[in-house]
Amino acid sequence: MSVKAELVAAVEADPEDPAPQLVIADWLLAQDDPRGELIVLDHRERAVSGGLVDPVALERLLLLAAEYTFPRPSEAVDPPLPFFGGDVVRAVRHAGRDYEVRCSNRRLSFRVDGGRLFTYASRLELAGKLWNDEERGAILTLFSDAIRAGTPLDQLHFPCMRPALPSYDGGPLRGYPLPEAFTAPRGIERYRYGLAARDYYRWHAIWRRLQG
Repeated sequence: MSVKAELVAAVEADPEDPAPQLVIADWLLAQDDPRGELIVLDHRERAVSGGLVDPVALERLLLLAAEYTFPRPSEAVDPPLPFFGGDVVRAVRHAGRDYEVRCSNRRLSFRVDGGRLFTYASRLELAGKLWNDEERGAILTLFSDAIRAGTPLDQLHFPCMRPALPSYDGGPLRGYPLPEAFTAPRGIERYRYGLAARDYYRWHAIWRRLQG
């Protein structure tokens, strides 16, 4: 077993013990891998009452989390929800609510519980007028993650509209762009980074603290 595999096994054996996670962080730092810094900052943020207060450390944590997602003992990705339907409309019921997603003439829209149909402002850059299997899979995966996390469906960003956002080790698709109020003053292209639905609320909570 490789050193990395042994370290990962130690973390998965006791996900609540920070010691093996920090050992992995040291190993990653020795490899000049920024995920080591991410693990250390994430540990400090969680361990200190009230979280980090150093704005430089908070900003660095936010940038690294946007690039790699917040650290987790396992990067297992949930499969998409069991949407059903035809070429244009797909629907699913989850946690007592009904969701409908439709794609027609390169426009994507959704509705919840039969309410108002919300159509995204931008046309999708699809291969054809309707989504193909790969495009449908990516879009429904993003919707599935957002539905499970309870994050805003109307703010989703779709990989088929621009180059896919960074991912690693089979991590989740990034469905949410960073706030322009965060990216613009730092000269960051808004879609250079992205948030997975599972990280949305935590990232924004830290961002509000950084704003002061």
